[in-house]
Amino acid sequence: METKRYRDIVRKASINGEYMIIGVEHQSTLDKNMIIRILNYDAQLYINQVERGKEVYPVGTFVFYTGDKEWTYPKSLKESLKIPPEMEEYINDWKLPVL
Repeated sequence: METKRYRDIVRKASINGEYMIIGVEHQSTLDKNMIIRILNYDAQLYINQVERGKEVYPVGTFVFYTGDKEWTYPKSLKESLKIPPEMEEYINDWKLPVL
């Protein structure tokens, strides 16, 4: 069964006259798959913009972590995967800003 997840906050913002979409996630527990969740949220925002035929704005996501334990899980897609060295340059990365 597929689980539907929704981003906590999504806002269109103007930074120096250029628009972008900012996503914010509040996380109070450690989640080893958080990078995959963020990748999915961001990809959906890009797909939705393309499907609506509108201008595609860049998407930036921030995770506000308020848990008791230190965040020890990967903060990038590449950190979370086992990538053969000879393939690493061909794998796109996704960063997870945890604040």
